[in-house]
Amino acid sequence: MYRDPELPNGFQDADFEQAELERAGARSSALRKRGICDHGWTAPADPSAYHVGKPYKVVCKHCGAVFADSDAHMAARRAILE
Repeated sequence: MYRDPELPNGFQDADFEQAELERAGARSSALRKRGICDHGWTAPADPSAYHVGKPYKVVCKHCGAVFADSDAHMAARRAILE
């Protein structure tokens, strides 16, 4: 197995990526405990539109918020998480 000698204390890229994911999860959980939805679980409002390849409305499965498209959803999510 390849190990990157330039990383400190024997850590590997995957260790840093896992730590970043854990921080994001903790931040999301803290928001949800305060009653703030981070819109992390979404689906197409019309599942048949998903496979067509055109923009489609996205609905949050937690709070029911509907977004015009995936770009609007991600913009709202970034605004909450930052």
